[in-house]
Parts: sequence; structure tokens; C-alpha cells
Amino acid sequence: MQKFKLSMCLLGIVMLSTMVSPVFGQQDARGVQLVRISAIANEQTHELVKEVVRAAYKKIGIEVEFNDLPARRGLEWANSGKTDGDLARIDGTEQKFTNLIKISTPVTTIKGVVFTQKIERNILSWEDLKGLSVGIIGGIRYSELGTKGLNRVLAEDMHHLFFLLSKGRIDVAVAVLEAGKIEINQHHKASKIHIIGQPLFAAPLFHFIHKKNQELVPQLESALQEMMEKGEVVSIQEKALEALLQ
Repeated sequence: MQKFKLSMCLLGIVMLSTMVSPVFGQQDARGVQLVRISAIANEQTHELVKEVVRAAYKKIGIEVEFNDLPARRGLEWANSGKTDGDLARIDGTEQKFTNLIKISTPVTTIKGVVFTQKIERNILSWEDLKGLSVGIIGGIRYSELGTKGLNRVLAEDMHHLFFLLSKGRIDVAVAVLEAGKIEINQHHKASKIHIIGQPLFAAPLFHFIHKKNQELVPQLESALQEMMEKGEVVSIQEKALEALLQ
């Protein structure tokens, strides 16, 4: 009888430990903790940031699998908990997608600029885009906010955006500086696509995790802060950028 009670007690402890174990991610075949993070498909800024975020998770013993999705869907999946977080978005994203928690150390800084083939205009602000057909990627929040009320065309991704521009179906395209340079280098070298005016937007991007993973916040904060202080964030992105521009 005592053995039976002891067995039941041990079973109860095992079940309780299972109930309170971390809920984020899964484990791979080796038993290593794994998280799935939303990333924007065919968007070079996210390609540059992936290795930064991967390195941060590695420092805390977690591996990352990226789910490449359309920009808006990626946020929706992260907010619903279908993925464990979103790779990199602007500050304030958590105000609209309220299940997401921002990691306060930036993973990159972006500049939103205007690309064109034929428009000759000194673009200094969003207001200067009035009267033009403006292409942006749907779900990219900074450009959606900046072009609100303008004659805009929503592209599926970076490839589609620059295809529309190259075919003259839009007058200008708003995109991140480095991402646009990579897209031109890889797919539009023979075109006349170039940057005009000054950056319309400049801001850091932050990694976001779903609230179910809130226990990871201090660990990721510490890992990214250490990487920032050691210059790892910049060096990782510089190497990735160099590889994409070759």
C-alpha cells in the first residue's frame, strides 16, 4: 500500500512538472528547444536580421526556425500565437498587435527611401509623393502609415514591388534602402531604377515575441544587449549584406 501511495505521489509530481514547463516552441529530434518566428518573405531587411536573431537565441540555448510569410500575415500569426514571435518590426507594433512583447534592444535600423525610374522630383517628405502612384509592400507598417491617403499600390513582396516599378505600373516605390539596393543588384541591374530625394523614414526595428513566451524576455534582452555592446549586431549584418550584394 505504501509503495502504491509513493508511486501515485511520484506520478503527480511528474504531471505537475509537465503542466508548468515552458510553453514556447517545441523540441527538435535532439531535444533542443526550438522556436518558430515569423519573417517577411522575399524582403531583404529580414534576411539581414535573421542571423542576428538566430545568434541571440543561440546564446540562450534555443534554436530558431523562420516561417517566411507575407508581411501582414506574419504579424497576424505571431499575434495569434501560431508562431512564437515576429522577427523585426517598428516600435509601437505591440500597440496594435497586443499579444506581442517588444524586446527593447534594436536588431537593426532602417531608412525608408523612394525608388523610381523616371520621376524627377526632390522628395523630402511623404507629402511630396502627392499626385504620384506609390508602390509599397502590404503589411509593412511604416510605409502603410506614411502613404495613408495617397494613391498607393500594394505589392505582395519586394520582388513584386520592383517588378511593378520596372514595368512602369507605378511612379515610385517606397522601400528600405539596403533592401532596395539588394533587389536592384540581384534582379534589375540593367534598369534605370534609382533613389531620389531624402529618406522619408528612419527608425530601429525590434524583435517581438508572443506573450506566452514572456519568460524569455530578460534572457533575450541580455543576449542582444551583449551583442550590441560587442559590435556583433553590426558585424553580422555587414557580412550578410556583403554576401547578398555579390
